[in-house]
Amino acid sequence: MHPSQERQPSRTDRLPRRRTDRLEDAAAWVLTATALFVLLAGVLGGVAVRRDASDSGKVAQQERTPVGAVLVSDGTVPYGPGLESLRPARYLDAGGKERAVLVTVVGQPPAGTVVRVWVHRDGRVVSSPPDGLDALVLGVTAAAGMVIIGWAVLVALWMTVRRRLAVRNAAEWTREWAEVE
Repeated sequence: MHPSQERQPSRTDRLPRRRTDRLEDAAAWVLTATALFVLLAGVLGGVAVRRDASDSGKVAQQERTPVGAVLVSDGTVPYGPGLESLRPARYLDAGGKERAVLVTVVGQPPAGTVVRVWVHRDGRVVSSPPDGLDALVLGVTAAAGMVIIGWAVLVALWMTVRRRLAVRNAAEWTREWAEVE
């Protein structure tokens, strides 16, 4: 028998026979394509969050000034993560006026130690402005969150489709068995 004479499967032999099989295939394709769009949206969203965090970090850096504050007393027993303690300190502001503040230090540095603190324009001690690594971590976290939530929704949809099609198939099989018997 020549290769050209071999029986080629007809188009209908390759397609699912039941309507529910075709619906399941269509749902799988649609949900897979949607999953790729969710991935793209997550990446683009993460990039936008990183850019916004970086921009706000630059603004915060303009509003905050690093100063050297001198610890005024020896530390108490440290607490919390990294053995931090709240200590009184003094620093000179831009006008040359001495200001008293409370600062968080790690460990138990002795009195007279100079520690770096960030001060807002109005003199309040604030956290350090976010840097590039902080922006990157926020962007990656946002992207991962968007993708995980989006894919969880898609998995729930897929399970719902499968369950409904299984119910429909079971009803169809029951009807077909009733005809055979």
